Amino acid sequence: MAESVFKRIDGMTGNFHGFSLSAILWNVTNWRKYFAFCAFVGGMAWILFGWDSTWSQATPYIDYFTQVFISNPVGALRAGIPFARLWQESRVFYGIGNHFSAPVIYGLAFVALSLYFERVGITKSLNFCATTALSLFSVGVFEVMWNSFYALFHGQVWAVTFQWKQVTNLLAFIGFITIGLLVFVYLALEGYRPNLGKRSLALFLLTVVCWGFWINYPFAVGHVTVDTNVGPWTNGDMFPQTYYAVDIDNSDGLAIGVPHYVQNDTIHFVNTLTKVVQTLFVLSVSMVRKRGVG
Repeated sequence: MAESVFKRIDGMTGNFHGFSLSAILWNVTNWRKYFAFCAFVGGMAWILFGWDSTWSQATPYIDYFTQVFISNPVGALRAGIPFARLWQESRVFYGIGNHFSAPVIYGLAFVALSLYFERVGITKSLNFCATTALSLFSVGVFEVMWNSFYALFHGQVWAVTFQWKQVTNLLAFIGFITIGLLVFVYLALEGYRPNLGKRSLALFLLTVVCWGFWINYPFAVGHVTVDTNVGPWTNGDMFPQTYYAVDIDNSDGLAIGVPHYVQNDTIHFVNTLTKVVQTLFVLSVSMVRKRGVG
């Protein structure tokens, strides 16, 4: 039985120079602390750098402290750390890249699902593996939908093209979804059924509403025009973004978009709300119930 694999992992007592390799999987309490910490750090950075802020904004600070400061900390302190300059440099990346909101949303979802699993008897290594797989499943579902709608409504087919470098993202997202579905199947074989009750139904309908509102966004949309090898490209009004990645040469055999930022805090709110609601929907369905209980 596959379950015996998890039981064997949980029962392993061997170690390597005092370090238990199996503890990486069964010590789920520490993983919850880690992801809670990631959510906290992401939240603080989100507050500090702004509503539409991204991890790329940390680049100037990382470069300074790992290259300049660390080589001569005393001299750097005497000269004064150029926080104002670093802040201005970080603003170049505002809205471009992976948002600080992601570790907050998915980190908290991991903690909540892991705690729930423990309550229904899914513990240790199975808890960690199932929670990780279903958290990634939530990421995969959102990203596949986003890329599909982006390609459809803005004519950027590279977003769903299996060519370098987008192929790495698409394979990852599909992998996340596949592994998540396999976990649902495994849990079903172990007597757990997905939670398809009224709460999940309500969250599903709310998810549909959020995606529908975002696609048919009723307010003013900023536009950006980009020169490409087939002529000027301009974003459409449906499914608006604050971050447009545009393939400027669709004949080069690459699936890569050049980023262009159009600030709109309301659109980013709709983006974030949709991600939160869909994550809650997946989280609700993932809160499996033992057959014959509840």
